[in-house]
Amino acid sequence: MHDLDHTDRTDTSPSGYRLHLTSPTWTHGPAGAVPPASTASPTSPAPQHHLWRPLPPGSGDLESLRREQPERRTGAWTLIEAGDGVVRLTTDRTRSHHLLFTRAGDTWVISDDPEELRRHAPAWVRDEEAAEVFLHAGFTPGTRTLAREVYATPAGSVVELRPDGTWSSRSWETYRYAADPITSPEEFAGVFRSALDTAVERVLQDINGRQILVPLSGGLDSRLLAVWLKRHGARDVVTFTYGVPGSSEVAISRGVAEALGLDWFTVDLDPTEVARTWAGPDGVDFQRRTWGLTSLPHVQDWYALLQMRRKALIDSDAVFLPGHTIVGNMHDEHLLEGSPSRNEVLTAAARHHSLLQGDRDAWRHLPLLRRAVVQGAQEVSFPTNPGGDLPGGGRCVQELLEWVNLQERQAKYINESFKAYEAFGYGWALPMLDTEMWRAWLRGSEELTATRDWYAQFTAEAYAEATGTASQLFEAPAARIPAGPRRLLMAALTVTGTRTALARAVSMRTMLHHPMAFEAFNAPMPRTEQIRRMARGATSTGLWARLFLEGAWGTEPVVPMSTGDTHDMS
Repeated sequence: MHDLDHTDRTDTSPSGYRLHLTSPTWTHGPAGAVPPASTASPTSPAPQHHLWRPLPPGSGDLESLRREQPERRTGAWTLIEAGDGVVRLTTDRTRSHHLLFTRAGDTWVISDDPEELRRHAPAWVRDEEAAEVFLHAGFTPGTRTLAREVYATPAGSVVELRPDGTWSSRSWETYRYAADPITSPEEFAGVFRSALDTAVERVLQDINGRQILVPLSGGLDSRLLAVWLKRHGARDVVTFTYGVPGSSEVAISRGVAEALGLDWFTVDLDPTEVARTWAGPDGVDFQRRTWGLTSLPHVQDWYALLQMRRKALIDSDAVFLPGHTIVGNMHDEHLLEGSPSRNEVLTAAARHHSLLQGDRDAWRHLPLLRRAVVQGAQEVSFPTNPGGDLPGGGRCVQELLEWVNLQERQAKYINESFKAYEAFGYGWALPMLDTEMWRAWLRGSEELTATRDWYAQFTAEAYAEATGTASQLFEAPAARIPAGPRRLLMAALTVTGTRTALARAVSMRTMLHHPMAFEAFNAPMPRTEQIRRMARGATSTGLWARLFLEGAWGTEPVVPMSTGDTHDMS
């Protein structure tokens, strides 16, 4: 593994910049919106600072946010600042609205829309190295995109574009757990509760009476958010679920909504109809609007949102509050039990993010992914002695694995699901990923934060307090095993290979008959090939990544296609 160099020199002549911003919620200066496609340069009279939020910012929001240090800013945001010929692109922790940039002659071209950038980029050619990572991970690593010499802003970062054509990226976020963490579950619950109160109350003020939509699953996160909205007296809250008729998650979610006294509806998913619709113009349009040049389009909500818009099931300016949370970004928990070397932990991180095709050794031939993992290690002050011991112990391991996950898969694939709401003209907010929640979580001890066990208990108690009842959870059987025994079991199964075999047998049946009709998105691939690839360990997401790169996921390709030698994705 090698260090990741973010700086590229493409032109040494004096430069300007051009902005091509398409989101309707950009603002500049004290008031006024940026037109759908705008241009500016360091010498133009136009305002040189631009703020994006998922809901239209209020008057004075731009200057107020600029006065704060990035780590203290709340809500979702992206900021563009220009001065002295340097353009700074600052992205929030969740990478809520990343920017794309490239060099065209002596000018920086910056956009938030791949289609818009394509019209102004000097070339539109596939980045083959990035595409190889994408095939196995579902996203491009670091600042790379699927287009050669086009780059993207990472999570929690500041990118500087300089007049001489060079650029650099640095992280402003410091992901570290407290040196003196809270060990008492009760004390931690108080801190967590207070942070959630603050975040939810601020979101309700920002929404200012608009209809609130909560995607309600059968699990923990959306349930906790629904409880907190009820606690704060939120009005006009509507919950919804989608799935194939008769799925257990739909039944559980309906019970949660009824117990909380919230309006609820469901969108039935017929795999045949979903597949037919996806194969039409709506599917391609959604891909173009949501992939962001770096990520597989997040399709889970797509059909339900399409039906809501077509049938006017919700207000046209509704605001979605998904249950995305800072909780649960740890993986490979068995590493906390031993004394892994630096290389073992780095390998675990790289492997975890490159399993979509079922190849546990794919990370070995993905140098871009390995460099992104090393960069993440450096940003959390991970020891630099290869093969050496970790003086920080389990906490050091936890910080690295969570930070890489947050920067890469969470920011680039999971969080890109927000673009689905924007594609249909809706707003959104993330109270359970806001600044206060982030800080509160980092105050907890390893015992309270390495698994979701404490969080599950906290949610169960909050739900029981709000409803006077307990309710079934929709969870995998393995999640019901206590944390300690579960770690030992997973470690043993991993060593023997049994874990992979068991998981594959269970997952194949689920992928081919999914409660959310995911098999509908596999349809462009022959059924026999689906089964063959799944038997080798590929996931549904892996099939989609392959189809997307081949330009076969819809009626026409969305990504830049290969030139010269055929891209080998066998």
